[in-house]
Amino acid sequence: MIDDFRDGTGTFCHLVQGMTGAGIVVAAEVGIDGRAEPVAASPSAIDLSFDLRNSRILDHGWHGVPMAAKGFRIPSLFVATLGGPASHVLYLNAPVEHAPNSGLLLLWAEEDADVTALPERQLPSLSGTLAALLDCRYRALRQHALQAQFSDLVESVPAGIVVIDGDGQSALVNGRAAEIFGLASGPNTPSALAEPMRAVRRQCVNADELDAAYRSLVANVDYAATIIWDFGDRQFEVDTHPIRGEGERGRIWLFNDVTAELRRAADLSALAATDPLTGVPNRRSFEERAQAIIARRAESGQSVAVAMIDVDHFKAINDTYGHPAGDVVLKEIARRCREALRADDLFARLGGEEFVALLPSDDREELRAVTKRLCTIIADTPVVAGGVVIDVRASLGVAIGVDGYTTLETLIASADEALYSAKQTGRNRVVFAGEA
Repeated sequence: MIDDFRDGTGTFCHLVQGMTGAGIVVAAEVGIDGRAEPVAASPSAIDLSFDLRNSRILDHGWHGVPMAAKGFRIPSLFVATLGGPASHVLYLNAPVEHAPNSGLLLLWAEEDADVTALPERQLPSLSGTLAALLDCRYRALRQHALQAQFSDLVESVPAGIVVIDGDGQSALVNGRAAEIFGLASGPNTPSALAEPMRAVRRQCVNADELDAAYRSLVANVDYAATIIWDFGDRQFEVDTHPIRGEGERGRIWLFNDVTAELRRAADLSALAATDPLTGVPNRRSFEERAQAIIARRAESGQSVAVAMIDVDHFKAINDTYGHPAGDVVLKEIARRCREALRADDLFARLGGEEFVALLPSDDREELRAVTKRLCTIIADTPVVAGGVVIDVRASLGVAIGVDGYTTLETLIASADEALYSAKQTGRNRVVFAGEA
């Protein structure tokens, strides 16, 4: 585009040279400080590196009349081009906003100095034409610079970017998006983009969910959506929205790799839901998950049981062997309980030496077998901690939902009463609510 304007200005200089008989015609952008930036000349082979600040040309009040060149300091390169000293000089002012002293410089050699034949009526229009050309050139340069900056920005942001123009014929893909879709970066066509984008989407773990989501949106040309594309090992937050809110203008797709962020969020969520000592769920996590299980089973007319588990004489273990040894005991009991429980059972530490298990069953005999196994596996083998061997026991209290305990709170309260009964009647045993 810039070369197009340069060629146009060069053609203009050539036409002016033919009209005026000047030996040299130069179009120049000149700022308020007098610094000249030559744009084009005729003859085109002329070296455009010159300075008008000390030439006195810009200081003269021009009115479309050539002046004898001896009153001005003509740059030596023009003398060389003319083949001798210039006889006359004319400067046609063509001011533009960014360069108010711009204009057209005409020089005549001695042999072509018939300046009386100039088309004086056309000279003002020449100034206007040049001003328009210089203004277009400036705007083109600015646009080119902005496009270059935009391209740099698009390539520097840590996201894949796809811009589809509203004409449906052109698209832009930056380097990161090109890597995702196996395309060349830069200009593309929407038709060339469509299948690679669909193919990548089909690779997602949640491909069916994505298809359903986009299928419900595409009828609205102005739709906007932010959806996670889950590839299993990587996750992308994909934001798509119309340009300036209007789908007719085109559409932007942004692909942000949020794998690290989601993993950090998952880790933080896991930490918030986990007992830091034993690694099993904590009270808050247990209550949230247990209530969901109870509600789900209630919908099908099924119930659950809660088993409260308390380590016998734990204070004596801490007092005798120290708290580090007590921590080892708690971790080992948690491990044994998880090993003894079934896949669908929910196990957690409530605090101190107290644990809880939600058992999704209301079969009393089955529950007796499970809780008896828990009690046995805890006491079966001593715990070795810090070089000492510690015998451990635990008491269990169990409440079953079919016995009238319908909420998690009532189940825990009833199981806690049964646990108290187990403690009072000898420890290292299982007591069911209502049977003590």
